[in-house]
Amino acid sequence: MQDMSDSARSTQRHPFRVTVKSALLAVPRRIHSQVSRRTTSELYGIAKTAIVILAGGLPTVIGFVIVLQAMVHTPIAIMPIGVPESYAKNGFTSDAATRRLLDEIANINDISLGGKPKTAVGDTNFLGEVAITQISSSVVDARSIQTLIRRFFGKDIIQLSGEITLRKVDDKEIARLRVRRSPGRETLIDVESTGGPDALFAKGGMNLLERLDPEIAAGVYWREYGDVEAAKRVLSVALASPDPTTQKFAWNLKSYMLAVEGRIDEALAASERVRSYGGDSFPADNSKAFALLAAKKLDEALNVQRGNVERYSNEQSTHFVLAMIYQASGKNAEALAALRKTIELFPKNAAAYRRLSALLRAIGDQEGASEALLTAMMQTPNNPGVLYDYAEDLRRRKQMHAASVVLEKAAVINPDSWSIIVSLAEVEQGLGHSPEATRAISTIRGRLAADEKPPANLQARVDALLKQPSDGP
Repeated sequence: MQDMSDSARSTQRHPFRVTVKSALLAVPRRIHSQVSRRTTSELYGIAKTAIVILAGGLPTVIGFVIVLQAMVHTPIAIMPIGVPESYAKNGFTSDAATRRLLDEIANINDISLGGKPKTAVGDTNFLGEVAITQISSSVVDARSIQTLIRRFFGKDIIQLSGEITLRKVDDKEIARLRVRRSPGRETLIDVESTGGPDALFAKGGMNLLERLDPEIAAGVYWREYGDVEAAKRVLSVALASPDPTTQKFAWNLKSYMLAVEGRIDEALAASERVRSYGGDSFPADNSKAFALLAAKKLDEALNVQRGNVERYSNEQSTHFVLAMIYQASGKNAEALAALRKTIELFPKNAAAYRRLSALLRAIGDQEGASEALLTAMMQTPNNPGVLYDYAEDLRRRKQMHAASVVLEKAAVINPDSWSIIVSLAEVEQGLGHSPEATRAISTIRGRLAADEKPPANLQARVDALLKQPSDGP
């Protein structure tokens, strides 16, 4: 009985499938028949109607796609920055200045090796563009779009606006960049500079990153700028953040910093605290292995990091820490392989290029060392550490004019670096560029007068420079 019932149902379904197939095959024939019966003017009218329908509906689709992209990729919208007339005359219009600030944020994110997701600041004039797009038969402004995103997707878009102003103090022109966040009118950037637009935007980018993502900013200060005090100041803000992800990576950075200071037990404790936040464990194992390396417990460090690499073979930072341990153990071939794997996984890892170059130079491969730095310059052209190493490489190869250009750029990005300012003063002095050398030496004198002390390894070079007469104040 059951077999008969199944057979009957099968017989009933078969004609239905045939009917559907026939109907589908008939569609092209019907379209052809309809088109062949129409006159040219009728076809033109149909096409015109279709275009009108698309013109009305397409902006809606595009608008929602742009909004969706904003939700996923662009949590921050920055409006064109107001600029003084002198800036606009020199090519820094409002749009150009805004783009330059966004580029500076991107550069800083590129040079950071923080494991957490970076801040994404987009040129989001799309809010204004979508505001003039018809959505649901009405015109909506930027605020309405933000309301829609917040209501239906639970995500806010931060709006930033600001301006550049100029003032004179004695014979110096001081530029001030201020950027505010709305709603709330909270000030996110407030910096001044006498070094021109590039220096102003470099300072502004770091100032903004400190407010939006303090752990990333602290890492940049510590790893790339070598400014321990600034790193500690910003890290204290990150550690107090209510965001657990920020706290996790802030404690991981703190573990590295404690290890460098020789406070091994505290570094290991901080590493375990990172693990307590859950999620991927490779950051905690990285900092644990680094602390063991700092304690010269090389075998323990190697065991921890090998296991870390096995579990997270596609994570570039695990290979980088392993390379450091191999190099400290005198295993140069293994260290080189691990560094190259790091670069393969993350071609913008400036620290890996710098370490690779130094290791190649140490084993006598001068050409390979220079090539590594040249590649680093192509991948991370705004990294101050890479710029400094590349300039020193140019100095070794007697290319002083090129070294001068590179060091000037590095000094704009990281004006507080002792290494950069000392090297720049030496190069300008060697080239006979008296005004430039005097300016650099005057900067050194000013920092010493403010009770700053150069690193011990630079003291002799600073003393030699100070023996030269200064025409500055």
